[in-house]
Formats: sequence, C-alpha cells, structure tokens
Amino acid sequence: MEALAQAERIVLSKTSSGVIPSAAAEKVSFDENTGKTITHPAGKDTVSIIDIADPAKPSIIVNLPLMNTITGPPVNLAITPDRHLALVANSLEWVKDGDGWKGIPDNKIYVIDLTASPPTHIGTVEAGKQASGMAINRAGTFALVANRAEDSVTVLAIDGKNVRPAGSLSVATQPTPALAAPPPVLPVAVAITPDGKRALVAKSGANRVGLLDIDGQKLCYAQVDGKNYDMATGLNSINVQITPDGTLAIVNNIGAVWTVRSTPSVSSTSRQARPTLSIRWSSVMAPKD
Repeated sequence: MEALAQAERIVLSKTSSGVIPSAAAEKVSFDENTGKTITHPAGKDTVSIIDIADPAKPSIIVNLPLMNTITGPPVNLAITPDRHLALVANSLEWVKDGDGWKGIPDNKIYVIDLTASPPTHIGTVEAGKQASGMAINRAGTFALVANRAEDSVTVLAIDGKNVRPAGSLSVATQPTPALAAPPPVLPVAVAITPDGKRALVAKSGANRVGLLDIDGQKLCYAQVDGKNYDMATGLNSINVQITPDGTLAIVNNIGAVWTVRSTPSVSSTSRQARPTLSIRWSSVMAPKD
C-alpha cells in the first residue's frame, strides 16, 4: 500500500495484496500450513482519493480501479504543485504463469484529474520498464520516473492536464576493460532540487546515488573529471529525498540512513561544478523486547 498526502487530499494506492482480506481478492497470499506463497488473479487493485480536510474524519472520495503493486518503493505517486494532477506508476503487470500468476515489469503511468468531481483517470502514458519512484519539479512542468528494470530515468513533460514522455536517460554502469558486463543498477527513486536544475537517483543495485543535471526538460548525467558522478550509499538504497532548501539529501537503505551534503564548488583543474560529499552515519535501531 502506497500513499502520498498533499494539502487536503491523500492519493492512496491499494493493491489487493493484504488490504482486502478475502483470499479471492488477493494477488499474493501465504499458506501457513505449507509455507508456500500463493498467487491469485488480479482485478481488485484500486487507487483511492481520500479527503483529509478534517483529519479526524477522513473520507474516501472515489476508488479508481487501476492495476498496482506492492512491489517497489512507496514513492510511485506524485501530485503536481497546483494539485490538479496525480501521477501513479504501475511497476508490475500481473500475468498468467502456469497454474499461478506472476508480476512482470510494466511501464504504465496513470494520469488522474484531481479537479474533476469526483477525481477521475484521464489518461495513461508510458515510461520505462518497471516504472517505480517518481518526482515532480516545483514548477509542475515535468516529472522524473525511475525505471528499475531498464536502468533508466524517464522525463514526462507536463502541460496543464497533458502529460507525455519527453525522453529518457540511461543510468547504467558503463562497461570497463575490467568489467565488461556490469550488473544492473536498479534505479528505484528520484528527487529533484528546489530550483529544478539537478536531480538525484537512488540506484539500489549499485549502492549509489547518481547526480543528474537538468536543462529545461532535458536530462543528462553530471560530469566530474569526465565521468558520471555517483555517490556511495549504504546497501540497497531504496529512497532519496531533498530538503526544501536544497542543501541536504537523505538516502535511506536497508539497515541505516546516510546523510548526503552536496554543495557546488569549482575544481581548479576542470573548472566544473563539483559536488562535495560528507556522510554522517545514523544507526537505525530496532526496539528491544
């Protein structure tokens, strides 16, 4: 279950796994007797729009029947700053697999009109394979989508209620003589700086965060000494957020949180803007019984 709150409404993406208790409505369940996972047909997924104008009495405005999945980070939702549109990525399509079902990478981004009464699904656009975490810039003119199964980031141009693909950028590790076939980097989340000129992409398969430059709606990898600029994180970085003043980014990963400070400086040799990195380790403790 994934949710995004903004102003007086919540967009809640509910999958039929674990939210609806009926076994017939679940895509995935667990047999306590055999210890096996059981898959079921899809058809009960919804995206819910919840009114939280009165936080003590939230109410569901509408449930939209849209395919979704619990596989992936809880950041596959984004709302434009003017609160007119919501974008929802579907990471996995549910397909028949012998006697059961399985998820395969999907590329759909649902466009939801929040100004309609009730809010309604007005279109679907395509990003890359296993579209996952996304972010919208403060101006509301574009969104970035991390495509986990494609090692890329897609740009979606936003013009009013029109959303369209505007290109993509590979964030894969480049081959070297020592490593001819690098493993996938598995990008899962993105964050955009307040000025809209840079972005960070969490690459869970590489334990890195990549720094991207943005020019209008064009995306490219930030270069330092002629190389794509990545910063090391902890194991399996799964999300990234940037503070409202743009001075810090927080990357969370399995077991710990790294605080990344990225400030521009100028290299005396290359004259390029060089982000600097300082890391402070924060332990994540489990409560003791």
